[in-house]
Amino acid sequence: MKSAPLLIIGAIFAASFAGRAVGVADAALSGPETESSKPKTQDADTEHNAESKAAVPAQEVEESNPEHSTEKTKSHAQSIPTSRNAVQTDALLLAIKERSKALDARTVRVEDRIRVLEIIEKRVEERLTELQKNKDALSSLVAFADEAAEQDIALLSKMYEQMKPKKAGEIFNKMDPTFAAGFLTEMNSESAALILTNMSTDKAYETSMIIASRNAAVHSK
Repeated sequence: MKSAPLLIIGAIFAASFAGRAVGVADAALSGPETESSKPKTQDADTEHNAESKAAVPAQEVEESNPEHSTEKTKSHAQSIPTSRNAVQTDALLLAIKERSKALDARTVRVEDRIRVLEIIEKRVEERLTELQKNKDALSSLVAFADEAAEQDIALLSKMYEQMKPKKAGEIFNKMDPTFAAGFLTEMNSESAALILTNMSTDKAYETSMIIASRNAAVHSK
């Protein structure tokens, strides 16, 4: 009688163990199917999210990132003054180049003008040198002529002294009073007086006045 309860208890435990084993087996069979279905769902979700992100415009991405948008705005604001400075620098360099070209051209013109003036100055100096030579030659010629004239006057004066006073007087009447005075001053006073005596009164007077004015000029010096 005592073995009957033990059998009942053993049967209960066996049934319970069998139920648990069946449950575990069912779970084992359903688990792979569920797990295999889950990755597919996750992969589909991942692909959908990737396509959604790819479809989002760049502007929306930038708007979703405020820091990146702010940095881009600052960079754009800084690039504007830089561009203006570059334009001003280029304009200044261009103006400097144009000014340099103008100065170079002016320098060339000034140098050309200086060379022309140097040539003119050289020609003027050569001309002055030539004129000075001509002047010296002319002075020598005049001095020679004066000396020759004085010699001729002295020679003629001696010739008139040796002539008869009457004949010499006739010749002196035809002379210009200035020449007559020049010859008479070269003669001795006695011969000059005899010739004046044989000259006409008017010629003798004019010649005497010329001789007197020359003597007065010599004494005044």
